Amino acid sequence: MPQELAQFERSEQLAFTVAYDENNTRDIQALIIGPPGTPYELGFYEFAIRIPSDYPASPPVVRLKTTNQGRTRFGPNLYASGRVCLSILGTWPGDRGEEWSPAQGLESVLLSIQSLLSSNPYILEPGFDTRGTDTENMEAYNSKIRHENLRLAVIAPLEKALQFPFLTYQHRSQRNDQPPVSGAAPGDRRGPDQSSLSAFADFSKQRFLWYLDLYKNAIEKGIVDEARRHKTPFIQMPFEGAGNIMQGTWDYTDLKARLASVQGQLMQETHKWPVEGLALVKEDAGIAVKLMGQHEQIVAELKSQRQVIDLSLADGNPFVWRLTYVGRTESRLEGGIIKIKIFISPRHPIEQPRVFVESPLYHIRVSKLGVMIYLPARADEIRHHIDGIINTLEDDNPPYNPLMTVNPEASALCWGTEVERRLYRRKLRASLEAS
Repeated sequence: MPQELAQFERSEQLAFTVAYDENNTRDIQALIIGPPGTPYELGFYEFAIRIPSDYPASPPVVRLKTTNQGRTRFGPNLYASGRVCLSILGTWPGDRGEEWSPAQGLESVLLSIQSLLSSNPYILEPGFDTRGTDTENMEAYNSKIRHENLRLAVIAPLEKALQFPFLTYQHRSQRNDQPPVSGAAPGDRRGPDQSSLSAFADFSKQRFLWYLDLYKNAIEKGIVDEARRHKTPFIQMPFEGAGNIMQGTWDYTDLKARLASVQGQLMQETHKWPVEGLALVKEDAGIAVKLMGQHEQIVAELKSQRQVIDLSLADGNPFVWRLTYVGRTESRLEGGIIKIKIFISPRHPIEQPRVFVESPLYHIRVSKLGVMIYLPARADEIRHHIDGIINTLEDDNPPYNPLMTVNPEASALCWGTEVERRLYRRKLRASLEAS
């Protein structure tokens, strides 16, 4: 099992991640991102996974945690009780060849579960898989899953994480060497309510900021498309029964207000990091000293490479870095002066940096809020984050990946027709000239 978990460390898989305690690798937490183009789009679905003692002879035991405290069934195979009905797990009788094999592993399990988050989950219910004409129920089922995906798998987890903004679980092979959080008891490196938080609190916050525009677009579309259903109860499906059902009310207006509140709280949290950081600087805390040293080293390396990049600390605070990038000659960014602000948490690397582009940059990797999406080679050192930011800016031909989409409008143009691609380049150029 440790070898499998180590593979996740090196994986560039964006659709799911795992968390575990290095002292107990048989109890694993997993989070799967709802696939784009489905009713589960960009939702955060958490699972508890128990590795049996005779693994891999026997499959893992998996339980869905995103159930609205046991009240919501998220699909024909995803019960309100947390049961995951899947032949590979031995929880559902499948056809020959679909059962568990010792050659399979944790990634196979997560990919199989991800397939349950389908574009038409209605037909996954046995006996309903051939009812292609039952379009009314299919549409109603997708509609209520889309609503509850936003409410229960996006907004609610973020609201909960923001109550106590500290992680309680070792994410992947995280080292527990961070300073105690403010308000914690002596020796307590976690938060005031250790049972309240997800293993993926920071991960979900980061992804929420990435996908914020897409969530907003989904809610605005829901307000229009479901206007006739506003404030009315969900329609019960023929296969839903007492205790294993998705009940609720269509109310996208409420979702819009709650989403805006989460956004505001996340921005407030981000701007609190520098204040917390200054207190650590005064205390000469290890994390502050370490960041100062990393900054000096990175600046020296950039100068030796003669890169046209300025990297400074905002007001001398090692928890806020300012990066000014000058577009290289004959590159798509030529002549542009791109100013970027990097907020670093006092609990880094448990909490990852949040990067905002302050210049008016029309770019597929920059959201309307200015949030930049990038992938560092490693998360524990800021040098890798700087490299990731620069690589993202200089990548002229990035492959299409819906999970890397943070600017829907720019992405539609960049990967559209030739006419649309030219328009994207013109808008990018115009923003560079404005910078």
